[in-house]
Amino acid sequence: MPNIPLLLANLGFAIILISLTFRDILWLRVLCVLGTVLVFPLYVFRDEIVWTSLGWNFAGVLINLLQIVILILYRRPLVLKGIEKQIYTSVFNALNPRTFVKIFKLAKLEEYIDNTILIRRNDPVGSLYLIIDGNVEVTLEDNTERIISSNIFIGEQAFITGETASATVRILSDRATLLKWDSRTLQDFLDKDSELSNTFDLILTTDIIGKLRRMGS
Repeated sequence: MPNIPLLLANLGFAIILISLTFRDILWLRVLCVLGTVLVFPLYVFRDEIVWTSLGWNFAGVLINLLQIVILILYRRPLVLKGIEKQIYTSVFNALNPRTFVKIFKLAKLEEYIDNTILIRRNDPVGSLYLIIDGNVEVTLEDNTERIISSNIFIGEQAFITGETASATVRILSDRATLLKWDSRTLQDFLDKDSELSNTFDLILTTDIIGKLRRMGS
């Protein structure tokens, strides 16, 4: 008569080995759980239950099940609404939506009144802004004035280079709504992921190029 627990254990070990060939961590964990569970009878159906092996393998199954739930929740489609959807679609669509939400939560949504000075030329810039609504006037070094509006960054050159402001920026509408990031806090977040940092710099560089084209037209 075949030794069923031994057959199941061999099948389980084979599945665990196969799981190691999967690049998708979710499927790796699912197969690892399946394989480990198939090994359980080998520790149970014998003259004396092997509690040590059974206990450690059971703990591994619980940890993998927890991680599987976390992965499934993380991979659920994220539905953006309202201002988050507007900003993501217009500016941050190069990012993963969940990563964008993390960056969005680092910012403060602030309202400013007409003639408020956001940045003065040659001063240090401690914040990065994104115009949500309203008009903003940019006065360049040669006193040339340009007006910019929604979905445009302010202070992006200083954020990238770390240099002082190259222009004076003030509000030019009765009220303006802007997203405001503390530069140091945002940079610390980006520094944790070099790929994210490069993508964010690309977003800012694209904004700069678009702004220069509009100002030159």
